[in-house]
Amino acid sequence: MSYKWETLKAMPSKRVFASPLVHEDNLYIIGGCNERGIPLDCFEMFNTKQKKWHRLQNIPTKRAAPAVVASGTKIIAVGGVSESQHPLSAIEIYDIAEKKWTVVDPLGDKLLGISCVLRGEKAYFMGGMSADTSPFDKFVELDLETFKWQIMPAMPTPRYATFAFLIDDKLYVIGGRQGKIPSVAFEMYDFDKRQWTCLPDIPSKRVFAMYATDGKNIFSVGGLLQPANQGFSDTCEAFNIEKGEWTKCQNMPTKRGDFAIGVVGGKLVCAGGLGNDGKPLTAAEVFDIESNTWMSVTDMPSSHCSCSYTMFNDQLYVCGGLSCRGPSNSMEVLRFA
Repeated sequence: MSYKWETLKAMPSKRVFASPLVHEDNLYIIGGCNERGIPLDCFEMFNTKQKKWHRLQNIPTKRAAPAVVASGTKIIAVGGVSESQHPLSAIEIYDIAEKKWTVVDPLGDKLLGISCVLRGEKAYFMGGMSADTSPFDKFVELDLETFKWQIMPAMPTPRYATFAFLIDDKLYVIGGRQGKIPSVAFEMYDFDKRQWTCLPDIPSKRVFAMYATDGKNIFSVGGLLQPANQGFSDTCEAFNIEKGEWTKCQNMPTKRGDFAIGVVGGKLVCAGGLGNDGKPLTAAEVFDIESNTWMSVTDMPSSHCSCSYTMFNDQLYVCGGLSCRGPSNSMEVLRFA
């Protein structure tokens, strides 16, 4: 078993809290913040075959961490954090063929921390936080052909900054926050029955925990312990979807939060993040649920936390974020051989 990092060409703009999106063979990075925490309008594309970056037309509204989704020739950016550090209602659509953005009718609410998934020709957006820090239980559908909205049954637990996974045509929504308080809520929406089911809560309460799925299990890893003076966690928990129960797994070797996470070569990968010394990390570790064991792999070429990361072709792409030298434009990919 061999995991190997490759350093790719650096992203044109240094930034943190940008939103990544893979569409066809291209990785798009939308928005983010500069070294002063001010949202940006940067919009750049990395062609994974040519291994080249391209600057695209800037997004009309400067924003950090918008919810993003793509289908056909359209990329949609929803909400996020504005230049005034408040939630946004702006919705903008990029036409890949025409290479330009269009501003459409905004959301009824100004929200940040919205989660989204793509299901066929429809995108689903859930949760969010308003300017007064109130969490939302909203669940809405956007038809990507007609661009019409439909209100769906509300989530049982209002929250923002959740992780969402579409598995076997069921939507799993996990974690998130209510104000500054971490949520242990874990819920599943059945599209056929059009109803939510509350699943067993996440066993331990942590802020900035990270989540990933291999299609059979949903993993909850790391994060900041509560109260925060306890530092970052090495917790690893796995929910078996078939059995409907949580298992406490062997602890991750490195205590951390806010890291890149994915499943590469059938195994969970955790890379970078923020450690208890307050510095961005380069450590990368792999978890095998069958043997309940962790192993360390080669460190990342550069340190990252608050980075953009995504899976594509069984590879974990990591770019930007905060390095030991400040905002980064470094980009690396982890592959399994």
